[in-house]
Amino acid sequence: MSKPWYYTIGYPVKVLHDGAWKNAIICDGYRHEDGIISTMTENGEKVWFGEPQKEYCLKPNLPDDNLWIPVSERMPDEFTNIDVWVSIENPFGTYTRKATSYLGKFWWENGKEIKLPVVAWKKRINPEPYKEVSEE
Repeated sequence: MSKPWYYTIGYPVKVLHDGAWKNAIICDGYRHEDGIISTMTENGEKVWFGEPQKEYCLKPNLPDDNLWIPVSERMPDEFTNIDVWVSIENPFGTYTRKATSYLGKFWWENGKEIKLPVVAWKKRINPEPYKEVSEE
């Protein structure tokens, strides 16, 4: 049987408390045997969640080490074929799409050049496949 992420003391999480998502960590005092998880928010509130709530009131909050890079700061290395996410500006706002590559210009997955203004980009990193951790 594997332990879900939220059973680890010290793990950073977002908690839904008083109608808002707050940064917190899993703290000691939790009793996963009873299905109760204790968290401590950044401002010291201790909040616990029972089995029914933890699926919709807790989510991981790990730092993103694949941050957005504004095109005003730098572009990807010239003529490298990397998969990227692009944040594109249009008259209705900014949105995110997958792009196949950056080869001097950003390109859509269908091979067409992206003509709309790209305001930021980030590498598209594929996560490691799931592996169940067994306890012995």
